Amino acid sequence: MDSKRRAGAWLPALAAIAGAIAFAAPASGRAATTDVLGGCPASAYDQPFLRWLDLDSYFLAPNGGLEAGAAGWTLGGGAGVVSGNESYQAHGGSDTSSLSLPQGSSATTSSVCVDPVSPTLRLFVRNSGSLLSTLKVEALYTDLLGVRRTTTVALLIGGSTWQPTLPITFLSNLTALPLVTNGATSVSFRFTPQGVLGAWRIDDVYVDPFKGE
Repeated sequence: MDSKRRAGAWLPALAAIAGAIAFAAPASGRAATTDVLGGCPASAYDQPFLRWLDLDSYFLAPNGGLEAGAAGWTLGGGAGVVSGNESYQAHGGSDTSSLSLPQGSSATTSSVCVDPVSPTLRLFVRNSGSLLSTLKVEALYTDLLGVRRTTTVALLIGGSTWQPTLPITFLSNLTALPLVTNGATSVSFRFTPQGVLGAWRIDDVYVDPFKGE
């Protein structure tokens, strides 16, 4: 085989390797957007959990850092925005707020567009009250028949210091599959303390748009 034929034989393999590297390389910078796969509009994404060896990219839920007060949230039972950010400043060093969830309260985000490549949720939590209290996380959505549904996707435990949750899988629990409206659907998330004497706070609510890749 002459040199030209040998070079030609290697070109497809090299192109495949280059494409795989480009696809697998983690994104960096908050200005990047998700604009491939799925049916949701492009969103700014970041890697807020990188220090916990989570290389996935996430986008912040609407006002997920509570820096715009309670805008976009539905609060009840004494839930409220308070001073004091989660201690890691994952969203930004200038952030100063979080959400307080005492016993008997609840908080619901505004709707988030999700599609097959945005299947998980992750946030920061703290519970300075009873360790027997848990935090219920529910997904609220409309199924294929137009019925409004609520599905519990996690029961979280927390301690007196801020910690990130593990990734919370929610998409696989929705009966809206296959996703409606151009391959996407809208989901809200509700957070409700369970048990007695819980004193929860949450901050920086993120959705992961890439685990489905």
